[in-house]
Amino acid sequence: MLRLPARLPNQRVQPARMNDMNLGLALAGLLMLIGLQRMHAGRHAFPWFATGFGAAVLVPILLGGGENQLLMMSALALGLGLAFILGLISTLSHLPARLALLHGLAGAATALVAGMAMLEQLLEPGLTLGLANLSVLLGAFSAAGAAVAHLRLSHLLPHVLRHASQSWIGVVLLLCTLVLGGLLASGMKVHILWQMSFFILATLSGIVFSLPLAEREAPLAASWLGVLTGLSMALLGIALELAPLLATGILSAALTLILSSELGRQVNMPLSKLLWGARATASEAVTEPAAPERPMTLEQLALELEQAQDILLIPGFGCIAAEGCDELVHLAKRLSQRSTQVRVLAHPLAGRLPGQLALLLRESGIDESMLIEHWSGEQPIPALTLSIGAHDLINPQRANADIPNLSILEASAKVVLILTQTQGFSGMDNPLLNDTHVYVLQSDARGGLEQLNQRLKPT
Repeated sequence: MLRLPARLPNQRVQPARMNDMNLGLALAGLLMLIGLQRMHAGRHAFPWFATGFGAAVLVPILLGGGENQLLMMSALALGLGLAFILGLISTLSHLPARLALLHGLAGAATALVAGMAMLEQLLEPGLTLGLANLSVLLGAFSAAGAAVAHLRLSHLLPHVLRHASQSWIGVVLLLCTLVLGGLLASGMKVHILWQMSFFILATLSGIVFSLPLAEREAPLAASWLGVLTGLSMALLGIALELAPLLATGILSAALTLILSSELGRQVNMPLSKLLWGARATASEAVTEPAAPERPMTLEQLALELEQAQDILLIPGFGCIAAEGCDELVHLAKRLSQRSTQVRVLAHPLAGRLPGQLALLLRESGIDESMLIEHWSGEQPIPALTLSIGAHDLINPQRANADIPNLSILEASAKVVLILTQTQGFSGMDNPLLNDTHVYVLQSDARGGLEQLNQRLKPT
């Protein structure tokens, strides 16, 4: 087992060269400010952010020296190498699950290092040991929650486990974990089983937090857990007086916090709603969704598509979950070959991550002339609109910006919804189902589009 450098009971840890850390942070801040300016100007900013992040990590390591320099460089190279390989073998549809996995691995690694430092008795009781305990708590919580999110997004954990008391169970677990952590930080002579219990309680808290979250909520939850992972790194960096770890944690937590806050605002899912709104209440009754009043068959929809001259396709989260983007692009190409004007609305909030749907459609070979990401309220809505797994996106009650209002159409216009159930992933009812111009084809997005392509007559 890898052991941290031992020290005598009365020997203080030599402070890291904080000037090196300050230099790295100053350089990182300058580069990221340039990146922000470029981003607001609509120009490429990622290289500047990446360079700034690298400066904050590498400058203290390269200039600080020390006996652990080679070890830290090796660990950094190994982590970057594994992340690079994981990125090469992953497709865009796997991106949210992979990000959750990386957050979980980082949290687990931080918690293990902090736990090892506590076992080796390298930290003095009091504030320093308390920071290490808090690092273990945040790291283990984040690792467990991100692991559940990864399983959910990878379709390995399909069932959402919800109960009215889950939120309160999570609060009780966290309080017990904090109390136990405080006892450990006081320097009391406790058995190793108490330290193991502390780690297990922190892990259970993360699991209880993540189990009630549905697939739609998992990416945002994983992003918030990434904030906790960054904080865990920063706290451990303070406790061990490791400037590179402190710099990495602060920058990671800050950037992920900005992303999580903006993403939550865009999808109308603030942190408070994510913590408590996803839970079911005790009075909720499980009811079967009602059958649509105006069903449509594949043959009828194929005939409507063949006769229409202007068609709007609106894919959503359900289309991505069913991996139906390839079939959607195939349908759009077949319709355009019939001299039909086809537009595909890839709204930035339609996927698991902002802009993911447009990337998936481009990966599937969509014609750029068909692809639009924002719908102006002044544009006339085509006579035929086909929604594919976008039940929540087109819901008039959610008031999504840049989405056509399909409840106000001309008498001759039609809207067809391809969906598996009459409630979307949010569980909300859609008032569009009561409109006389809306028809429903109950089918899996990928299977329905595949059969629809087979039924279209060749030109």
